[in-house]
Amino acid sequence: MSRRTDFGSRLLLLATIAAVAGASAPADFRAAGYAPAAEPRSRDTLRVRMVERASRVGRTLARGAVVHGYLSPRGLPPVKGRFTVTDSGLVFLSADGSTARFPLVGPLRGAIGRRWRATTVSLAYIDDANGRPAYVFRVDAGVFETDVPGGLLEVAAHPLWLDSLAPVEWATDRPLVSSADTAALWATARNITAGTYADSLYALFGTPRAPVGLIGPRGRAAGRLGEYVGSRDSLALDPARMMGASQLRHTLAHELGHRWQARAPGQVAALWSGIAPIRDPKRYGYGSLSEHQAEAIAFAINFLQTTASRSEPVASSITLLDHYELLVPGTRTMVRYLALQPIYRGHPLAGLLTTGRVRE
Repeated sequence: MSRRTDFGSRLLLLATIAAVAGASAPADFRAAGYAPAAEPRSRDTLRVRMVERASRVGRTLARGAVVHGYLSPRGLPPVKGRFTVTDSGLVFLSADGSTARFPLVGPLRGAIGRRWRATTVSLAYIDDANGRPAYVFRVDAGVFETDVPGGLLEVAAHPLWLDSLAPVEWATDRPLVSSADTAALWATARNITAGTYADSLYALFGTPRAPVGLIGPRGRAAGRLGEYVGSRDSLALDPARMMGASQLRHTLAHELGHRWQARAPGQVAALWSGIAPIRDPKRYGYGSLSEHQAEAIAFAINFLQTTASRSEPVASSITLLDHYELLVPGTRTMVRYLALQPIYRGHPLAGLLTTGRVRE
């Protein structure tokens, strides 16, 4: 089968699924909340060791290096930009002009007469899904993906010069809302579910019957940022454990993705045929089909919202989608399905995503 025919068949399947109403979920359906997953050992351990050993032998000069790629902070969708390696840390400059700083190493440690600094940058794994090696580094509570790792390989191998760096205070992220401010917690949860962003999600996945609530003690103990309970058709959020508006929006999309699963399990299952599992054992959704699907839905929503303006070239947008797909497989399928819905009819990529042709 040719690539063009395969693409057309896939789109036909998406259109057919879009036209069929899914069956209702059982009354006691309960989707797991947005919580950390287990972290089994990576399957790329040997390959990572080989790259690190090569880096130690090469002893490239990492300081001053500029590495282009995509940063996915706190499990959120990747943002295009570049890292610059300095003596005081890593500086990430995103394509939209915002910056983020990360230390190269952690506090000074010592044992049995030896002193060292804890590594804060490490090579997680290498992915060949897009036809060329993509290096995925762990940086703080996120990952940075690049196909030209340059000086980051030396940093990940922890060369001796890192242990001689002066101490750098780790930046402490402030939560979106204080856990002690009950009024602000309620206002934040209600505002995100009553704005235009939420209206877009409701047009796709429907509106929960019950008003939004706050995560209770058991949910907080489990580390959940959000939870959808199908039996009550209710949604709960925990803004006090979120580090910004983007994480709040992502959680809302993720949990409403669970609502779609509950209301149309057959539809979601048909879309999911042939989707590969998440490779990163530390990414949310690893090893859980339900959470993986909800993450792909939330990634797809983010992509369509991010590319809704006509400022970005089509080629850049499609490349960005490749990087979303690399981190969370199934994102591309969800993007193509959602692009068929009326709310995205005027999206600049709708024609390309649904017919394979660029809209004039």
